[in-house]
Amino acid sequence: MPATAANLLETMRYTYAQPEQVLYLFNQESVSFNMLKKHQKPVGGRGQFIMPIMVQNAGAWTGIAEGGSLPSTLAPDSAEATWSLVEFVGLVDLTWKLIQDSNSSKFAFKQGLKTVEDSFRRRIARNVNMDLIGDGLGKLGIMSGADNQTTITFRALPGCDQGMVVDLVDASDDNTKLSDSVTVNAINVETNEVTFSGSAPSGTAAGDYIVIQDTVTSTVSRHTHGLLGIFDNANPPASKGNVGSINRSTSGNEYWEAAVFSNSGGNRALTEDLLLRAEDMVRIKGGGKLNAYLSNNAILRRYHELVKEDVFFAMGKPSALDSGVGLGRSGGSEANKDGKTIYRFSGVPWHVDPYFDSNRVLAFDTSHVFIGHGDNETPMPESEVFPGRPFFRQTSSATYEVAFYWQGELISDAPSAGAVIEDLLES
Repeated sequence: MPATAANLLETMRYTYAQPEQVLYLFNQESVSFNMLKKHQKPVGGRGQFIMPIMVQNAGAWTGIAEGGSLPSTLAPDSAEATWSLVEFVGLVDLTWKLIQDSNSSKFAFKQGLKTVEDSFRRRIARNVNMDLIGDGLGKLGIMSGADNQTTITFRALPGCDQGMVVDLVDASDDNTKLSDSVTVNAINVETNEVTFSGSAPSGTAAGDYIVIQDTVTSTVSRHTHGLLGIFDNANPPASKGNVGSINRSTSGNEYWEAAVFSNSGGNRALTEDLLLRAEDMVRIKGGGKLNAYLSNNAILRRYHELVKEDVFFAMGKPSALDSGVGLGRSGGSEANKDGKTIYRFSGVPWHVDPYFDSNRVLAFDTSHVFIGHGDNETPMPESEVFPGRPFFRQTSSATYEVAFYWQGELISDAPSAGAVIEDLLES
């Protein structure tokens, strides 16, 4: 539905009041997008970024007898990781009536456009963030079990918005739509439930997922790689393609695998030993140094005593203890833009993404993973990406359309610089 004068009436009526409206929407954080660095990637007209990797050192070194034969030299070996940036486009339209009615006041016109653009950018940020934390399929929510109802429970906070059109996809083949192009009618953030339009699906099972309509099949995934796809010891889903086009299942490619600590599907408690093993493995296997832990809220709630800093009492000037329980104490990131909390383990900050998948913790070196993008770092209106293009585009209806464009991909030069601890009990 296009933005109309009727549905933006309130925002234009009070153009001289508080400029920032109160948002009656659930969590708008895009933690992973904010905590990861961005790098423009030259693709040389081929739409592809090539990263050379040294996988075998040069030369031979050996002890010899006096006057003995020299060893045979050993050649170095290298591999290429190749990445193609994914194209994304966004559309929002405004009615001619909205534009004309608000055009008589530059304040009302500015307020109307700003409201629409801010709202649209929040949807973009939410959807991109869901790509970045996933396994390469852009999952907006993963089912915890069979649930053949129009209201479905997901195992973590779903990343969809009210009004979005999504597919419910069978995880067994990524090609069967259990619900095709249904609208999100309501979201209960306390219970992780989403209510959809249309009839109830059938044949659902744990692991089935929702995704933006028509963006995933058994052969295509129009999404970026995700942190849980890059930091893994197995290849991502076939429809997304291998990380950097390197096959992890090929002998000799273990350098492209992260450490995964699983428990055969049985949930267990998170312990210091597990966290220290992850830290050790990142150092030993990947040559990296942990600088971030990432989990959802439920993990942190259950294990906050484990990851809060030690508190010492000493005689002296009384002062507040900053290392207490809760996310609101000083030292936390302002507005939680990058999800950084006051909690740390072994000196490493703990980040919380409310949409991160359940029952797992990701430990990684952020210097070895970044968002590669085209000319524009963030999604921008087409008119800004391609100068000379009009901001408003003519449509076949009495509306003007604004198009947004972005190329991006989650890229890593060392997937071994991360570790995942799976099968954890949650709050």
